[in-house]
Amino acid sequence: MSAYEINGGDTLIAGMVAPIITASVIVKSGPTVHLSRGTVLGVVEKVTTGQFAGTYIVAPVDSTKTDGSQTPFGILADEEVDATTADQRATAYVSGEFNRDALKFGGTDTIAKHEVALRNIGIITKRVVK
Repeated sequence: MSAYEINGGDTLIAGMVAPIITASVIVKSGPTVHLSRGTVLGVVEKVTTGQFAGTYIVAPVDSTKTDGSQTPFGILADEEVDATTADQRATAYVSGEFNRDALKFGGTDTIAKHEVALRNIGIITKRVVK
């Protein structure tokens, strides 16, 4: 085995020049909301009271929606989040360099639809050689 060989590994992170910054979020529940790492998230609401005041409630980015989730906010950092029965706390990347081919979207959206919006909020997407 070569000293440089990697089995598996993280294909989401694509560089370390831009700082990787995270934020705590709450994934909004729904009957089919089972998300995996790399899902692009949009803000649907902000908690205003209680212990989670200031935390954003997010859902997968989907340009057909009008609840706020049509606009990218961050990328799910957790391996998976099952919010099928209740809202779930999670972590999102809100800055950094990411593999454009590892990003996931809601509906039929693609990276081509959201790449400029992601760049505008400090998320840089890159093509990664496989």
